[in-house]
Amino acid sequence: MEPPLSAGLLAQAREALGPSIAVAGGRVSDCQGPLLEGEASAISRAVRRRQEEFVAGRTAARQAMADLGLLPRSLPRRPDGPPAWPEGVTGSITHAGGQVLAAVGRLGPGLRAIGLDLEEDVSLPGDLVHEVCRPDEDQSRAIRIFSAKEAVYKAQYMLSRQPLEFADLRLEIAMTGEFSAEFMRPAPGFSSGQRLAGRQMAIGRFVLSAVIVRC
Repeated sequence: MEPPLSAGLLAQAREALGPSIAVAGGRVSDCQGPLLEGEASAISRAVRRRQEEFVAGRTAARQAMADLGLLPRSLPRRPDGPPAWPEGVTGSITHAGGQVLAAVGRLGPGLRAIGLDLEEDVSLPGDLVHEVCRPDEDQSRAIRIFSAKEAVYKAQYMLSRQPLEFADLRLEIAMTGEFSAEFMRPAPGFSSGQRLAGRQMAIGRFVLSAVIVRC
């Protein structure tokens, strides 16, 4: 049986993102609400596991939207992959180890984008370590660097719509969990040398990274 997503992990995610952003989630198998118009076509040819993860992500996102007082809305997949969030709303969805998390917030003076990434705290294969980590990054913390870069990538992509390679971001992670990602090349809306800050936490067998892009 899948272990339940701990209340501690949800609490940590909410603390990292702040009170203005709603976070919802749980076991993928428990988050199987109905899909809304325009959503099913994205997974019509997907394997069952991917279908369940997609449904769980939309279910968790709608719960987070409800927690903000928003009505349930369809979240179809954009042609480039991410959810098409309703006007005035942004968010991020992540899956790992049979668990799902979604974070949603209202766009405004203090919020432009959210990046959330959940990973199982495991060692990465050597070839992936070299792909993820720059020479000046600590390869012994490869899974932490991977998760942080994924969160930053998601957040910046909501604004830039430009793919980035792992080497395009340089990570510094403090022992307290705060991290800083430096852009090593520009992307629309982000200059070379610009930094985004985030928080990372380890709960049980998971690593969670969270980033907010503010105005």
